[in-house]
Amino acid sequence: MPAPLPWTDDVERIQPDEAEHIRRCIDSMLRVNAMTFDLHRHGVRATHAKSHGFLRGTLTVHDDLPRELAQGLFATAGATHDVVVRLATESGQLDDDRKANARGLSLKVFDVEGETLEPGTTTHDLLFNTLPILGPGTAQKFMELSEIRERHFSDESAMTEEIQSRPDAEQMTAFHRLVGNIHPLAHAYYTQGAFGYGDHVAKISVYPGTAEQEALADREVTSDDDGSVLRALVESWTTDRETVFDVRVQLRTSEDMPVEDASVDWSQDESPYRSVATVRLPPQQPYSNARRVFGDDRLAFRPWHGLAAHRPLGSVNRLRQQGYEALGKQRTDLNATTGTTMTSASELPD
Repeated sequence: MPAPLPWTDDVERIQPDEAEHIRRCIDSMLRVNAMTFDLHRHGVRATHAKSHGFLRGTLTVHDDLPRELAQGLFATAGATHDVVVRLATESGQLDDDRKANARGLSLKVFDVEGETLEPGTTTHDLLFNTLPILGPGTAQKFMELSEIRERHFSDESAMTEEIQSRPDAEQMTAFHRLVGNIHPLAHAYYTQGAFGYGDHVAKISVYPGTAEQEALADREVTSDDDGSVLRALVESWTTDRETVFDVRVQLRTSEDMPVEDASVDWSQDESPYRSVATVRLPPQQPYSNARRVFGDDRLAFRPWHGLAAHRPLGSVNRLRQQGYEALGKQRTDLNATTGTTMTSASELPD
């Protein structure tokens, strides 16, 4: 296997007119969120709006990792951290679970050690998606997609028609090509974009950690299911079973693995995902009323909240730096509440 490329200061390159693309994208998403609020009279996240459960547990770093993997969050062999996990669907609408769509997993890790991007904080957020790539892989493409969604907010067929007329339609419709509408705990989830990894650059993923959990993939969602079946599936498993995820890292080993275009899938033949830690979530109730209100209205996960060793990279991640702040503030303002980034997993209600 090729050696990982070293981190260099020029791994990122600001794209032409990037600041304007970021501004327009965020403005468009704020307007779409306001329209979504009018539908529900409740503010939801601009992406991954519909929650399927919130869970507490631990992340334990593997012993004896090779030097290139023992970086940042994973530098200390055997280190154990409390975590909080959120499971959700990618769309910014409260979609029917029977609709094909990408799913998401967010992970908040507590009591991390090292320089953080927000001085004084001790938590690290990782956001994952069932797609290993991000179809609109640059800030410009993300802006264009958001503006299309805004133009056709109430007419999904018109939105689809405009996207399908584009030469990059295959990329822009990636979110809706869910491979298997299955149990949320049976998916693999990916960061999609690139992140710093200490001395290197990497993408991170989580995979089902037991054969029994992998077998949940056999439970496909059908038209006979309820529109909120994913929450019910999560609850039926987590109430009396442990949930396990294997945390894996794909190191950047070639210039053919771009940082600025998140729509390009890095070759797993050249650089496979390698296991670095285990997440264990003991049996619990994932969606009690108290947990739902806290998780949906107050809890925040942000890709730029974490260790400097894992700084988000690329134009989409630079968009997310500003976007998550602006959209999160809008959500809490609409709901007349205050957000929290949490300092302890015990803050998640039972």
